[in-house]
Amino acid sequence: MLQKAVDTTDLADGGLLGTEQAKRFTDLVVDQSVMLKEVRVVRMRSAVTELDTIATTGRVSQLKNEGVAPATLSEPAFGKVILRATDVITPFEITFEALEDSIEGDGLESTVVRVMAKQTATDLEELAVHGDTNSADPFLSGLDGWRVLADDGHVVDLEGATLDKSGLGAMFRALPDKYKRNYKDLRFYFAPAAAQDWHDTFADRGTSLGDKALLGGEVPPYMGVPVVSVPVIPTNLSGILGHVGTNLSYGFLTPRENLVFGIHREIRIDKDKDILRGVNVYAITTRVAVAIENPDAMVVAVNVAKS
Repeated sequence: MLQKAVDTTDLADGGLLGTEQAKRFTDLVVDQSVMLKEVRVVRMRSAVTELDTIATTGRVSQLKNEGVAPATLSEPAFGKVILRATDVITPFEITFEALEDSIEGDGLESTVVRVMAKQTATDLEELAVHGDTNSADPFLSGLDGWRVLADDGHVVDLEGATLDKSGLGAMFRALPDKYKRNYKDLRFYFAPAAAQDWHDTFADRGTSLGDKALLGGEVPPYMGVPVVSVPVIPTNLSGILGHVGTNLSYGFLTPRENLVFGIHREIRIDKDKDILRGVNVYAITTRVAVAIENPDAMVVAVNVAKS
């Protein structure tokens, strides 16, 4: 996929990837990440995209009386989710000497560009998850990611406890029952350290289930809902919602496609020369946006410690 999505022979044509190349690059971004493989991915046609939503507010059926029209008619609830794209650039360079001296020869350029494209995919996932316009990190301040947007949903404060059935249970109870019709569509998302703490509570048991957890690498589900390990979720936070602590984290419970990731289809990979410095300069540019379609279907656990 890297080979097909990133071909340096096309850089001389202005950098704008063709439709198929842009699609493959988007697939690369999604496949290189953990959460983006599961969420709703929208290929945006413009920098601002509106997504129409349709829902019901409750019961819509009623008993029918012969020859009598229903006294009331049900109406769906219409809404919109607006995706506003943020520009992202990956700038890098390769010296003329590196290109000349490498045993890969001309292949070094393509190799470096592909490696940078792969890392760009990881960076975009980090921005989608942990972006915060109030962050001191210049990159993460580009937009509000799912962690910040989740505050409009249901918040569970673990107050510095490690992840176990008590914490997962509190999150599951906080999710309104109407979103529990299909457990297969739900996901818990946690940092690897938190997921390991939950895994180890099973591995400590002197049962066949404990043996399976100890010998296998799969994180056990809770109530049939998978617990997904997401490396870009940080574990070094100082505290959320007034809690004071160190090395804290967070996690989500939500239907998979309630999380929306938008990526603009006009992706560029440009190349230029700086002959005075003796380098080839490259830039991968795109636009991305994130949203939560229905905040009521989102539960976020904050102040999660690691053992």
